[in-house]
Amino acid sequence: MNAKIRIVIADDNANIRLTLRDILTEHAYVVDTVKNGYELIAYLKTSQPDIIILDLMMPEKDGIEVFDCLKCLRPEIKIIIYTAFHRYADSQYAHLASKFILKDAPPQDLLKAIEELL
Repeated sequence: MNAKIRIVIADDNANIRLTLRDILTEHAYVVDTVKNGYELIAYLKTSQPDIIILDLMMPEKDGIEVFDCLKCLRPEIKIIIYTAFHRYADSQYAHLASKFILKDAPPQDLLKAIEELL
């Protein structure tokens, strides 16, 4: 059962946050959302998610800026980079993240990536 698995979605697009939250809660995951890297860092000070779904391009503190900080705060945490930018597919972030998913991929790809990380 996925009810004990906590996932936080960090994305500046409210529609993406809500859509992913709906998909993941339908699969019995516990889901929280934040809209930028600052909120994500603050969230991690009080919560312990199992997986972070991280957009790389966000206003204020984006996923690229926060990536290294995440690994320092919680080295054990699994990070799925979730981006619309294909150019990051071969970047160091894609290789350092637990998984890399493009936003135009079907939702099943994200669900499969999550299951593989558990």
